[in-house]
Amino acid sequence: MSPNVTPHEQDIRPLYIPESPEQIIKTPEIKAPGAFDMEIEKIKELEPTEKGKETSVESTIDALKRKLRISKKQKQRAIPIVRDAITIEVEHIMEEGLKEAFTSLSPVERQEFKIKGEQTAIQIRQLLKKTHVRTKSILKLLFEWLKMLPGINRFFLEQEAKIKTEKILGLHKKHKAMPK
Repeated sequence: MSPNVTPHEQDIRPLYIPESPEQIIKTPEIKAPGAFDMEIEKIKELEPTEKGKETSVESTIDALKRKLRISKKQKQRAIPIVRDAITIEVEHIMEEGLKEAFTSLSPVERQEFKIKGEQTAIQIRQLLKKTHVRTKSILKLLFEWLKMLPGINRFFLEQEAKIKTEKILGLHKKHKAMPK
């Protein structure tokens, strides 16, 4: 022991002397039991790594950036919409009388027609949920969907869209009148 240092002062001296001002940790005046061990761990984390290698903080940041990039790509998936009973009934009304026209389509056109039909049914269901149902909007949606069928007269498509619109409105009235 040095003559000018008391035994108590020797216990308080730091174990690690930082090389730069950024590595200095300000410690609280009063230390709880076991706090000294935590201070040692903090100092060990601040010790410089070998030259040429990234510090642990930089590598952690890079790893987090990679994870965020991956998760953004995964989040772009379409969320499937759950179809309720009314949406399914609307789809059944929409497909009535279209079996021959549907079978005449190529497999790619069938899939496009089916997807567009499901989207149309969901849009019609959203229109039916509103307090004021716009018949013209439903008619327009159905007509746009039916126009995908090739080689069918436009006037026939309009008539078919009107019939389907009336059936859908009847379905809406039936479900609206039912007690919940």
